[in-house]
Amino acid sequence: MLIILIISAALFGAIGQYIDKHLVNMGISRKDYFYYMCLSMLPFAGIMIAIEVATNQFKFSFEIIPILLLVVAMFLRYNKQKTIVGCLTHLNPYEDSAYLTLGLLIAFIIDVLLGIQSLRIISVISIILTIVGVFLIANAKLKIKSLRLDILIRIATSLLMGYVTHYILNYWSNAMFLFVLNLLLTLIFSKDYKVNYYKRQRSIIKWVFIQQAFGFTSLYLSNILMSKSVTLSNYVRPTSIIIVLLIALMFKDKEKRPTIRQVFGIILIVTGIFLIK
Repeated sequence: MLIILIISAALFGAIGQYIDKHLVNMGISRKDYFYYMCLSMLPFAGIMIAIEVATNQFKFSFEIIPILLLVVAMFLRYNKQKTIVGCLTHLNPYEDSAYLTLGLLIAFIIDVLLGIQSLRIISVISIILTIVGVFLIANAKLKIKSLRLDILIRIATSLLMGYVTHYILNYWSNAMFLFVLNLLLTLIFSKDYKVNYYKRQRSIIKWVFIQQAFGFTSLYLSNILMSKSVTLSNYVRPTSIIIVLLIALMFKDKEKRPTIRQVFGIILIVTGIFLIK
């Protein structure tokens, strides 16, 4: 069952990444991407709340700890979403996925420092393989300062969001957390959006909802894994890279296809992540 969850979350996430790239190519701004993603998640989260209520999985407790975690989650989601446009403006989805695996290494090192994980020879080998793989993929694009900053912020916020989600799901159900998080963010930033502006952005909004159908499903499944273990949810990323790579290899456009060096780098990254114990 867990393997099916991992593969499903990775598949929907991979498709969502390519739709994200399409949105970036359409010219969506960082601000619009963030806002429309929060807005479009509400109906999906609302449907899942109804399902949770019907299946007795709904959970919500008005306590100080989940509220504080929610505030942190709002800050992290805001910063993470805005960097996605910055990253995909310069990177192809397979490059984007590869760089984000560095967050998994950081999470593992944190677990080692906290005594949750132990550093073994196989772990050292996995770290080396992953880092070498990232260097093989790295190219002149990383000379762009704004891209480097976006990657660093996205890695940090994704990592921290994983831990926040893990703990908040002890108090709230998955869909309730996603609904409240995105509802509050939508309300805070809705003052900058008028009906006429929505009309001018209809084509973009259409693709946002299509992306969200895949993105929400991936996030919801990933959160189920996070509620069980942050480490377990980490397997979604390397699995997603494999799927993203396979999709990229089907493109005829050379600029969209990875080079042999990049393919080898991705293989090293995936091997390294799966070897982390």
